[in-house]
Amino acid sequence: MSRELQIGKDGNGNPSVWTRNGRAPDWSSPVCLLLHGYNVEPQGAASNYERLFRTIQEKAKTLLPPLLDSRSWLVYWQGYASGGLAPGKTLSSPLTYASQIPSAREAAEALRRYIDQRSPTRFAPQITLIAHSLGCRVALELLDSYARFPAKGTPEFPLMVLMAAAVPAYFFEDLVRLWKGALLPETTLVLFSKRDWILAVPFRAGQTWAGEGVFPKAVGATGRPGVGFWTRVVCTHNGHSDYFEDPQTAAEIADSLGQAPPKGLPVLCERGAVMQPTNLLPALTLASRSVSGEQR
Repeated sequence: MSRELQIGKDGNGNPSVWTRNGRAPDWSSPVCLLLHGYNVEPQGAASNYERLFRTIQEKAKTLLPPLLDSRSWLVYWQGYASGGLAPGKTLSSPLTYASQIPSAREAAEALRRYIDQRSPTRFAPQITLIAHSLGCRVALELLDSYARFPAKGTPEFPLMVLMAAAVPAYFFEDLVRLWKGALLPETTLVLFSKRDWILAVPFRAGQTWAGEGVFPKAVGATGRPGVGFWTRVVCTHNGHSDYFEDPQTAAEIADSLGQAPPKGLPVLCERGAVMQPTNLLPALTLASRSVSGEQR
């Protein structure tokens, strides 16, 4: 992909954002940030989102939405264990999930600083977030930062898409962490799967090891808290990395971006796969989306 941002550490060891290929986002126009997941190298991240774009065009049979076609930026962050000076990830990288959670927080902090320093203060940038796996944690940590510490020119977030979100569901069900930021986007699309083995076993063990609950279930494995907190929740039949070539995922994203596929597109999930509104969180209504109070 030609539009890329790289998050790494500067000479002082502080997380920072660099542009690649000499190009930077134009924050005066709507921007989409694409966030990859855990244990994914830059080449793999680019390949995944290129496959998603092709799936939208070929399998969802619709034009690539303009926001993705010309104003999307792939954000690289180091969500894997590297070999120091050696390029790429180590063989032990898949076992380091718990230590990558702080990396997700650092990436969000660096991204916030980058946006604040480079976006105009006279108006709020419009940023759409599309994320997969632990990249969803980066997106939600970014939103949480803006919810807790709003500033002049705080961005507006028209849409957030979470695929296979590697984030504990109890954070939001019990209003423990990240929930205020999670309500900032105008629309949130959650795509999850009960067939995701990565979120069913290794994720829960890794979160326990990281001290974030006892074998907690993931948003990406359950869809919880469900509609009433998220705007739209869709059950898929995907494995953890299958979303990028899934026609249903492609169609949902295109539709959320205003590029609806033809009505005759086959639906691969059963008719009840789209979760219906619940009364789990009756206080979290559209009228209560302000982040100024303790409760919403």
